[in-house]
Amino acid sequence: MMALTDIELLAPAKTQNSFWPRMRESLGLHITFIAIALVYIACFEFVQFLNPAVADKDPVRFFVGIIGVSIPTSILWMTLIQFYFVAVVDKSDKPIKDLWRRVKGVFRHQDTMLRGVPMFLSVLLFMYAFTVFKANIAAIIPFSWDVTFDQLDETLHFGTRPWEWLQPIFGNVIGTLILNVNYNLWFIVLKVFLVFFAFIHAPGLERTRFFIAFFLIWSIGGTFFATLFSSVGPCFYQFVVDGPNPYASLMQQLREFNTIVPIWAVDTQTYLWEARNQGSALGGVTAMPSMHNASTLLFVLATWNKSKLLRNLLIAHMALIFIGSVHLGWHYAVDAYLAWAIVLVLWAVAHWLARWHEASPKVQAFNTKCAGQFSPH
Repeated sequence: MMALTDIELLAPAKTQNSFWPRMRESLGLHITFIAIALVYIACFEFVQFLNPAVADKDPVRFFVGIIGVSIPTSILWMTLIQFYFVAVVDKSDKPIKDLWRRVKGVFRHQDTMLRGVPMFLSVLLFMYAFTVFKANIAAIIPFSWDVTFDQLDETLHFGTRPWEWLQPIFGNVIGTLILNVNYNLWFIVLKVFLVFFAFIHAPGLERTRFFIAFFLIWSIGGTFFATLFSSVGPCFYQFVVDGPNPYASLMQQLREFNTIVPIWAVDTQTYLWEARNQGSALGGVTAMPSMHNASTLLFVLATWNKSKLLRNLLIAHMALIFIGSVHLGWHYAVDAYLAWAIVLVLWAVAHWLARWHEASPKVQAFNTKCAGQFSPH
């Protein structure tokens, strides 16, 4: 990708009079993604119709809340991406001035907005459906798989639960803190990927494949399989399984560490279970498969042919997410194993679907017209 001049960064790609007709065209060519999100929402409404126990409390307010959070955070991550370009790639002598120029340029560059806004809308609708589905998993199929997954974990790991394998290295305050920081870093990495592929990455096969894979993984893995294998994970094991809790000592250790340094997982787990008991849409609890582990593998696959340094950093992030998901009590190890298998299959399916989508002459023509890049490369 070629670097844009200062004039190109700050000047609209086309005349203002052409923007809205082109935006309508872009919305039409992104209809596949918008349709996936709307079908996802329709599936939830259908399940709600069949099962009165499934509830979506105050959906308008909740969706507006998602928008209210997503827009400012997306702007923040867009700024973070441009800061990387300014500080690392350009090594600017005037980083603040150049950062402002770049951020302002993103929002004034029409081609960036034309491909970014429709995809951003699709993701908002999609994640709304994912969230309300997740909050109602137990109403569809009660939690019943935790004992099975706990036993499977023990069997596959030679009679020892995976969290016990990790104790010699991570069963201390510093090791736990590192894993916890990396686990929370996932939220930033996810948002940066969505913003980058929506607004900055060139239109074409790679961008389309990423989003098709993202939608498939989160709907099939995060909703279908999560409902089929309804489970809560080690941190909530005691609330759904009678008898001895094999994770009691792990959770006690985490609580003790939390009195020394902030282990955010402990407070987040408490909040999620309380929100669930209150019927909040933010109280979605599910373990199998792990979407943290699924999405970090997607990040690696999506950047496999890009920067070697970036790829290696994301592989390290994925490895620490896996270890953290077990050590922090969020997941059984088998939650990650199924998640990775789902991603590998759906990544291949997404390639085929993306090629079909990109073969459309209308899509190809629009991509050519909307190929103006806001990028330092």
